[in-house]
Amino acid sequence: MDAFAGIEAFAAVVERGSFTAAAEKLQTAKSSVSETVRALEERLGVRLLERTTRRVRPTEAGAAYYAQCRRLLDAAAAARSEAQAAHRHPVGKLRVGAPDAFAERYIVPGLGAFLAAWPTISIELVEAAGAADLVDQQLDLAIRIVEKPEPRLVVRRIATSRIVIVAAPSYLASAGMPREPRDILAHRLLAFAPLAWRDTWRLGSETIAVQPRLLTSSGESLRAAALAGLGLAPVPEWLVADALVAGLLTRVLVDYEPPSGGIYAVYPTNRLLAPRVRVFVDHIARDLRARGLPR
Repeated sequence: MDAFAGIEAFAAVVERGSFTAAAEKLQTAKSSVSETVRALEERLGVRLLERTTRRVRPTEAGAAYYAQCRRLLDAAAAARSEAQAAHRHPVGKLRVGAPDAFAERYIVPGLGAFLAAWPTISIELVEAAGAADLVDQQLDLAIRIVEKPEPRLVVRRIATSRIVIVAAPSYLASAGMPREPRDILAHRLLAFAPLAWRDTWRLGSETIAVQPRLLTSSGESLRAAALAGLGLAPVPEWLVADALVAGLLTRVLVDYEPPSGGIYAVYPTNRLLAPRVRVFVDHIARDLRARGLPR
């Protein structure tokens, strides 16, 4: 930084013809400009300026050095302008982490409208069953579906997610309808391995330790297992809403609501948040509401 400040001060003196005028341009004290240029000359071991009582002008070495400095300063100004323009206008690749089942059902269907509205943005979806690591995977943001997001992250709640207990009508016809939370212990249970539901079900005010007959790390596989009549499954309502409407699955223990969670956009920091991140999160929030997910 000192070296660059020296170059900037030296160029200003050459262009303005005096330390006083250079100080006015740089909005600093004349003594500061003089000391900065003197330090530059000492580092280089070359006298760059001829100083007289009437005028300051570059030496032969100083004139050659100034030409190189001017190119460097112009390149730095162009780079600064380009960076500022990129920060003002949404542009570039956006790496988004998201749960696989959620991405397929709620992110991908709305991407056509987003990409049409922002032709200078491209998207890379990083889909996984578990929570994607923002730093290790170099993500601009991630969609997290949790009860409480990590406090170290910057978050924006964009929708609500609640767990419902479902089963296929064929399974209930053979195994019976559970009426109270502890009735689940007499049933075949299915669960999602990445969440606490793999060994603990919370129904109303009761917390019940369980031993599922089937554990899966895929939300789509959990849905498929429930549809196939393999047992009771705790699933996000958004994952089975269509199957419930079609009568392919039935909610059970409706009076014993599991705790709800949130759907969050999370980022490592909100400092100088890139415009492409802002416009994407705004789009997702609007699109989820349009698709019926509550705020």
